[in-house]
Amino acid sequence: MYKSLITIAIKIKLSMLSRVKRLIDIFYVNRQSVKINMKTKLHDDSAIRLIQKAKKDLEQSKNYFANVTDPDLVDYAAHKILANQSFYAYLLKKAKAENITFHV
Repeated sequence: MYKSLITIAIKIKLSMLSRVKRLIDIFYVNRQSVKINMKTKLHDDSAIRLIQKAKKDLEQSKNYFANVTDPDLVDYAAHKILANQSFYAYLLKKAKAENITFHV
């Protein structure tokens, strides 16, 4: 009986991970299009706006994680935070390398 419960739990977890992976793939494709645009030199105004948007996205993803009630979405919310943190850090690093100054 326990083996069948474990098997069912594993299948449910794999199903959840599959759904989260699909959502992350969609999110990644959207971020890639932004990164392609970032390959050119950042211009001060557009860079600052993009950094502000990335910060806002990060704050929203943290808020979403704090308020998510569906257990199936917890992993998605956590991965969304990680993706937004990575992108925000990338933008800050790029801005620093190009001597773009601003107030966060």
